[in-house]
Amino acid sequence: MSGTDRPDYSIYEAIELYLRRKRPQWKGETERSYRKSLETFQEYAAENGITSLEDLDRWTVGNFTDHLLAKDLARATIASKQKNVRTWLKYLEGQGLLDLGLHLAIETIRLDDKEEVSSQKLAPEAARTLLTGYRDDPRYRGKRRHAILELLWHAGPRRSCIRALDVEDYDDGELTFRNRPETGTRLKRGDDHERKIVLSEKPRKALEEYIARSRIQIRDDEGREPLFSSQAGRPTKQTITSWVYEATLPCAVVECPHGRRRPSCSYVPRDQSSKCPSSRSPHPVRRGSITWQRNLGIGIEKVASRAATTPDVIRRYYDQPDLDEALDRRRADTESIDIERHLDQEDLDADEYSQNSDK
Repeated sequence: MSGTDRPDYSIYEAIELYLRRKRPQWKGETERSYRKSLETFQEYAAENGITSLEDLDRWTVGNFTDHLLAKDLARATIASKQKNVRTWLKYLEGQGLLDLGLHLAIETIRLDDKEEVSSQKLAPEAARTLLTGYRDDPRYRGKRRHAILELLWHAGPRRSCIRALDVEDYDDGELTFRNRPETGTRLKRGDDHERKIVLSEKPRKALEEYIARSRIQIRDDEGREPLFSSQAGRPTKQTITSWVYEATLPCAVVECPHGRRRPSCSYVPRDQSSKCPSSRSPHPVRRGSITWQRNLGIGIEKVASRAATTPDVIRRYYDQPDLDEALDRRRADTESIDIERHLDQEDLDADEYSQNSDK
């Protein structure tokens, strides 16, 4: 097909074509990520009089990067949008709708390792302060904010997993995460992310008190009983995010670290709680939980299975010990080694056996 007789799609039509054809291959948040990036490109096109694919050339495509830079976005966000739009353009090239190589006009900015991985997390000290405060205060104990933070911290599930839980999925300290796409609650990796976890005593008590006293008695549109329910039934992922921001406001249990007074603070209402410098969304809580579990000495395979991820993903994106935490993990294996006593693994094993025999 020559450039003169190929169909000339509008930018919107070309975006919808791509999303429609790729949707069966995508899982979880992938479509949402691409849609947001391509809507940014559509916004850029509208501002610059670009209405159809025929208006695209290397100059107009390359200027998309300038558009992103002018919006003062985080570098990681810019890189993500660049990559998604490049992938879309490359797909259109493969369909004969654009000249080959046009996607190369977008030169993706390079990120260093620290930029690729977000460092924001809920610190173990902050988690302890919040959960101790909720456990000790009858105003909050067993409320939704308390129960959801207990679960997030002690198990590290994703929002999709929290949203998918029904009341019947809890049984005597055990939670079962089930993939039920036919009734609107698909886990990120489908059946591969189905699992059972066990909760320790205090998180268990918080969840049971929440179910007995605070949970809104309601069913969703499918007739199921969501474990974490809202007045509308099963919450959206964004609603869960707002709940977690609210649950991590430090002023609920201690004096405000930012010098504000809770009664007059504009960050206290749930719809404003994300603006508090100390509040956290679900993902940083999950990241903090995974790092904490690894600091406790729990094996990376076990943590990965519990949190429905992989050891490689944990190493790259989640497990972020500081220098002292990293040292503590190595200390037991290295602080006693000495060349006069230890020549190989057998010498270490013999030492360990001797120490255990003396106990």
